[in-house]
Amino acid sequence: MKKEVSMVSIQLNENRHNLLIGVIMVILAVLFLLYMGSSMVRSTKAFWEESNIERLLE
Repeated sequence: MKKEVSMVSIQLNENRHNLLIGVIMVILAVLFLLYMGSSMVRSTKAFWEESNIERLLE
């Protein structure tokens, strides 16, 4: 009985560990996507300001 309880405890610890790693990976992925998105917006804005595309389109 004691061995069974310790196996369940180990399984719960593994599940908690996997959940923690999953949550950390999701947070890192969201931060990476936000960083890439803002970088893309910034570079696109700089491109539009630098090259007068509006003038070329007229």
